[in-house]
Amino acid sequence: MDLRQTELQRTVESIVEQHGVPGMVVATWQDGVRAAAAAGVANLYTGQPFAADTGYLTGSITKVWLSTLLMTFVEDGTLDLDQPLVAYAPDVQFGADVEVAKSLTMRHLMNHTSGVDTSDLFVDSREYPDGVEDYLPRIATAPTLTEPGVVSSYNNIGWIVAEIVLRRLTGRTFHELLQERVIEPLGLRRTVFSPREAILHRTAIGSFPSPGGGHEPTPQFMYPSAWAAPGTTIVTTVDDTLTFLRMHLADGLVPAGDARVLSAASALAMRTPTSADPTGPDSGFGLGWMYNEQDGRRVFSHGGGSPGGCAYALISPDDDFALAAFVNSIAGMPPLADLVDAVLPAGPSPLAPPVIGAARTDVDLTPFLGSYERVTQRVEVRPADHGDGVLVRLVPLPDDLVGATFPTMTDVKEFRAVPTSADTLVSHGPAYAKTAFALHFSEPGPDGYQLVYMGKRLARRTDAVSR
Repeated sequence: MDLRQTELQRTVESIVEQHGVPGMVVATWQDGVRAAAAAGVANLYTGQPFAADTGYLTGSITKVWLSTLLMTFVEDGTLDLDQPLVAYAPDVQFGADVEVAKSLTMRHLMNHTSGVDTSDLFVDSREYPDGVEDYLPRIATAPTLTEPGVVSSYNNIGWIVAEIVLRRLTGRTFHELLQERVIEPLGLRRTVFSPREAILHRTAIGSFPSPGGGHEPTPQFMYPSAWAAPGTTIVTTVDDTLTFLRMHLADGLVPAGDARVLSAASALAMRTPTSADPTGPDSGFGLGWMYNEQDGRRVFSHGGGSPGGCAYALISPDDDFALAAFVNSIAGMPPLADLVDAVLPAGPSPLAPPVIGAARTDVDLTPFLGSYERVTQRVEVRPADHGDGVLVRLVPLPDDLVGATFPTMTDVKEFRAVPTSADTLVSHGPAYAKTAFALHFSEPGPDGYQLVYMGKRLARRTDAVSR
């Protein structure tokens, strides 16, 4: 075991112990050297330990895989990212505004700028692949948050629309096309699409913190399979993911070969910023990838959630560095943040908490107050009963979460927030010392701000609350 391998193993063991999560598996690539480490328990039902080849649900990292697939169709001339979607799928209306729906393109889906309010919607659907079509009636009634192309707001359902477009073009499913155009050319052997296949190998399951301490295993392995394109079905390993990431580091070349999955131009297009976050130009979306920039350096990443699990993938082209990791706890992001801090050769860390300025007492809180909604969640900003700042309540809307209501997903969350600028509130208190997050407000109007941006998602004002 070389020094890099030894250091990574020690780091992973320390993080698992410090955060009290069941386990973690990690692989890194830097300057031609691979390292992998695993610690803890992968399955709380059986006690099976984590190993370097333990499989896991990759979650929304699927969006980078699907973007890679879509770019292969751009290269062969089948798909134009800026052609209206209705040219390929006339039966698909994404959003209640017919004229807006006619203007939407694949680029809007890949960089989350459609403006349609469907971010985390789950409907009563059949199993994949038939269940994908069950989303069409519901998305045709979805309201609009913003005009297309104006601002990014993370939207899972846009990727279901992307798969439907591919189906109309090819008559085949996302799974079939990904297998043929990405998985097989990369020589991946442990990337599969169903529990039936995953169970043939070591596979981790998720967990949730227990009220009495420790963790309890998830009651369900995966979210509904109709969400395959946004990210519910792919089970992979850190080694398979690392091979996929190395292909992106090599601008589309298959590692250890001269074949290509993508052209260099397509790989670069995926890493080119196309939509900045409302918080500023230092973070946002390329095509599939999220980017973070600091002092001219960019890293590209994506996280992935599953019932009680958190996956993460990152590349830093400047450092010839790639990272694939999974933690089998719904509370997996703080451990992953510590991991990235420990192994990323140079910043910026996409998982670092926001830089928080001092709380300000000269900011008028009135424009923040009110109720804001997006599909699946209501955000209430109310006057605090005592002390500084405001009280924020996050209220799930379970009618939009059919089949996806797991522990913690239906809990109402409350926290105090304080202003750090005229348009920003930041969570405040000991519980947020390492996991602080910001709420950014925009579109001021006569009754206050009209939009709030939190967790990469927008919500629009619906009414005012008592002031």
